Amino acid sequence: MKKEKFITEKYLDKRFEQHSQVIIAAVDGILEKRLGKMEERLEKKINNVQILIDGYVKAQEDFKQEFVIMKQEMKQMKKVIKEKLGIEIRAI
Repeated sequence: MKKEKFITEKYLDKRFEQHSQVIIAAVDGILEKRLGKMEERLEKKINNVQILIDGYVKAQEDFKQEFVIMKQEMKQMKKVIKEKLGIEIRAI
């Protein structure tokens, strides 16, 4: 009598598990690669934004310092004009 080969549920489960693991590993590799590239692009964009913000903050600090200097110079000019010419300069 010839032994017949049957595809059993256990055999199918084992084969399905093997295929599932291969597919999951492949998808995981693809996702890791894509996420890595996205992370690099995001880091570059964040760095660019930080550079822009740093430049803006520096410009604002420079403006603030210049304003303080000009304000002090204006006070001195008003004082000299009042002392020398007797004219007081005031805001409206």
